[in-house]
Amino acid sequence: MKNLTAKRLLIFGLITLCLAALLCLPAAATGTERVYDPFDMLSAADTEALTAQLNRLSEEAGVELYLAAYIAYNRFDDFYGDDYCAQVRNLRGEDAVLLVVTYEMFNGNYYYNMYTYGEANYAINQKEVDYILDSRGVYNNIKLGYVADGAEAFFDQSARAFVGRVGVSWGIIIGVSALIAAVIALIVCGGVAAAYKRKRASVDYPLDRYAKLELTRESDGFVREYVTRTYSPRSSGGGGSGGRRHGGGGGHRGGR
Repeated sequence: MKNLTAKRLLIFGLITLCLAALLCLPAAATGTERVYDPFDMLSAADTEALTAQLNRLSEEAGVELYLAAYIAYNRFDDFYGDDYCAQVRNLRGEDAVLLVVTYEMFNGNYYYNMYTYGEANYAINQKEVDYILDSRGVYNNIKLGYVADGAEAFFDQSARAFVGRVGVSWGIIIGVSALIAAVIALIVCGGVAAAYKRKRASVDYPLDRYAKLELTRESDGFVREYVTRTYSPRSSGGGGSGGRRHGGGGGHRGGR
């Protein structure tokens, strides 16, 4: 009887330990994968909030989002996207966006760089990259040391850029362009119409009285002759396909 009770207690204890390990594992793995902060630049609360945001946006947008917060202690201590891929997680086979925020202790400045991989390298165009990097919510916060707030704004806009577009919408661009074109057309048409309406008095010049032409001989002379040939090579291969491109690759897109 005692042996049976001991076995039950042992089995119960093992099951409890396994359940506790399973509950702790996702949180630890999630924090390691989404937010890389080896020098504790971020507080525990900020790391937890950013991890939750990155998990949510990654699932909604279909692109993996990662943050690396790094402290450089001297001018030769740098951390780039290649370092992240080599030391933390290789993103070249994923559709991913990586934000690397670096605090340089020797001058007290914050810098940040954007890296895209796979589909994100083509889905987010360069104008959108510049818009995201220069956004007030990103630039002002990170430069002032509010890394968590800046990263939150960065990833929110990056996810929206991946599935759609950020910045000025195409409707506004087309509308403003059409308005400018209409104004230019009206100005040109008005100038042409005014020129035709302007009446000018005709001038009759009596050529027979003040000029006389007697043609006695004619000849054509060429001083120099030039022959220009233009070479237009034929296409030697097929063109690229339209739409988005898939696959690995990618890298640095810009920084501030």
